[in-house]
Amino acid sequence: MAIIFDVAAHYRDLLARHYSWMFGGAETKFAENRRFFAEHLISPHLSGRAVDLGAGPGFQSIPLAEAGFDVTAIDLSAELLDELARHNKDNLKVRTVVADLCDFPSHVSAAVELVVCMGDTLTHLGSPEQLEQLFENVHSLLEPGGRFVVTYRDLTSLPAGLDRFIPVRSDEQAIFTCFLEDLGSHVAVHDLIYTREADGWALHKSAYKKLKISPDGAATTLEKLGFAVEYRSAARGLVTLIARKHSKD
Repeated sequence: MAIIFDVAAHYRDLLARHYSWMFGGAETKFAENRRFFAEHLISPHLSGRAVDLGAGPGFQSIPLAEAGFDVTAIDLSAELLDELARHNKDNLKVRTVVADLCDFPSHVSAAVELVVCMGDTLTHLGSPEQLEQLFENVHSLLEPGGRFVVTYRDLTSLPAGLDRFIPVRSDEQAIFTCFLEDLGSHVAVHDLIYTREADGWALHKSAYKKLKISPDGAATTLEKLGFAVEYRSAARGLVTLIARKHSKD
């Protein structure tokens, strides 16, 4: 039987309740992104409005709001945005919107200074055409001089054989493993999570697709649309790009 890949269901039924845990906890990611934004001098200098695409539980949104941005946090997972709201104990300026990231322009009423699309959100897009359309929408909504921060996993070179099975995280209560299946232009990510229950271990499983984007693919598309790519790196398979909309656009 063919697998039906439903990203929203994957997060709702499996991944959302383990998401922060598999990254070492939300506070770990908050601290990591505070350092990242400080290192790259990402703080309000124009309107102070920011959009976080694929905001999840607030790994980016909370540090950006702490830095003074007024953040619109967009994610397809209501469960993860509920977690973000719980983390926002200081009532920071973060507005959450449950929506597909491709539809984000309809939830932004004015030009913004900053757009971030971090973690591995970008690979949830369905095609290179959707990637280009998203970047075009970001360019249109950025203020002149505004910046776009992108991170994503390079899935163009996949491990083979048993190396496709990747341990994610484990502790006394849960064991999280995934394995990767090459689908050509996409990769199927099969998540397997064992949780300790009163009567033993229970297996929870689901899968979703991710788009292959080469290390240079996103940068080339950004430059094609008129962005100036000011920073790029590819460390341990994670591509990071910071691009700016020209001041005279």
